[in-house]
Amino acid sequence: MPLTVDDMVKAARQAVPAVTPSDVSAKLERGESFMILDVREPEEYLQGHIPGAVLLPRGLLELRIDQVIPDRDTNIVLH
Repeated sequence: MPLTVDDMVKAARQAVPAVTPSDVSAKLERGESFMILDVREPEEYLQGHIPGAVLLPRGLLELRIDQVIPDRDTNIVLH
């Protein structure tokens, strides 16, 4: 039986850990290496964003992710 969208979302949530803003702040304080990728629209980003976050709107994510983050081993926090 093929996977449904709900099945795929459930599997993704199990494989990709969710982090809180406090978790990200603690990672920054510890000097951990990761990239913050902001997938909102440019207008939203300009209204306020996490310092150091890279803007890559959701609609362009699949097309430009390899250009923005060429190293596939990079840890990423999506906002």
